[in-house]
Amino acid sequence: MKTILIVEDDQNLAKGLAIRLESSGYEVKIAQDAVLGVSTALRTAPDLALLDIMLPAGNGFTVADRIQDLLPKETPFIFLTASKQPDLRKKAWLAGAVGFFEKPYDTDELLSSIKNTLGE
Repeated sequence: MKTILIVEDDQNLAKGLAIRLESSGYEVKIAQDAVLGVSTALRTAPDLALLDIMLPAGNGFTVADRIQDLLPKETPFIFLTASKQPDLRKKAWLAGAVGFFEKPYDTDELLSSIKNTLGE
């Protein structure tokens, strides 16, 4: 079973997404801020991380960098954001993201992107 880490400060959104992912056969871990996101990634070594960009105690870019620096295997990540800043998408791709979704996003499209990334 593949593990997905959700780093999202909106608890309702994180729980709803977790339910959808669990029903699709994934194990899900949730962290509500940047610090917990990194520590959870270190403990669980997820197969993929879904990262909100705007987070308490840091941001999704920092979390992605720390995960890549600290974990022995490369962890693909997809950014999620409510921000409409035009440069964020480019910054996400430059950071190595495999996906970028603006909220509200289509959950089916996100799930398809996750499956493609994980080779399913």
